[in-house]
Amino acid sequence: MRILFAGDEHPYSAFALQELMRLAMNTWADVTLLGVQAAGVSPGPAAPALNLALNRYRETFLNSWEGEDSPYALTNWQYEWHQAGENLWEERLVCKSGKKDFRVRLRRGNPAAAILNEAREEGSDLIILGCARGGECLWAGAPGVPQKVAADAECSVLLVKEDQPISRILACLDQTYISQESLEILNQMVTMHQAELEVIGVNPEGGLKKEVYTRLIEVGDYYQDRGVKINTRITEIAALPSLIKTEGPQGLLALWMGKKSILSRFFPREWVGRLVAGGQTSVLVMR
Repeated sequence: MRILFAGDEHPYSAFALQELMRLAMNTWADVTLLGVQAAGVSPGPAAPALNLALNRYRETFLNSWEGEDSPYALTNWQYEWHQAGENLWEERLVCKSGKKDFRVRLRRGNPAAAILNEAREEGSDLIILGCARGGECLWAGAPGVPQKVAADAECSVLLVKEDQPISRILACLDQTYISQESLEILNQMVTMHQAELEVIGVNPEGGLKKEVYTRLIEVGDYYQDRGVKINTRITEIAALPSLIKTEGPQGLLALWMGKKSILSRFFPREWVGRLVAGGQTSVLVMR
């Protein structure tokens, strides 16, 4: 698994970092910490607050492991070529992680586009980012970034609302294909938080579909085989927004939103953005 953590200097990013560390400890994922600067600003001292925040996140992440048990320990020394000027390269000795890849990167440009480009180019399986609770859903002083990332990312996205504990997970699925990666991510979230899991089968209009019931049983068996206590039920797709509004704020809301998902066809991408912005709960969009 490859996880992209997008952070800025605000407190909600530090809170989201805790979710990254929990997942990394459970999965030994390859990890990239990404900061985004405004276009026209050169990486370095010109943005000290962001640079200091990334340094702090790096040290917090690496120090969360105990000595040699860390798969991210910097033990792999090797020589690499680096461009030192026009038509000039210099060979430098660098130290990299031994077992799993760990990187800290800066990009310039539009924050949402930069995050999506990094995830696509690196083949990320999951993007983690934080934001303040409430309707503005701030990230890096730019409203709309979390909504756009959640709606447009090709991989799964975990949006961590600031200081929002997770004791219950409400997951919505339909009868279409569900990836093994999404099942495992949800399993990790349940295990990390010792949360209750309720999976809701979303039924298209026009009577109960056999595929919905069958998929609900398959998912239930998957989690029960792993010792996860799970409750299941079925709802009509037209009733889903009201159900989410009523029960979603109680914990983490998880949505399967694959390319062929009924949810993706029934609800426009803008609906995902509005859900992310207006809700008080963390959201996991699984693809």
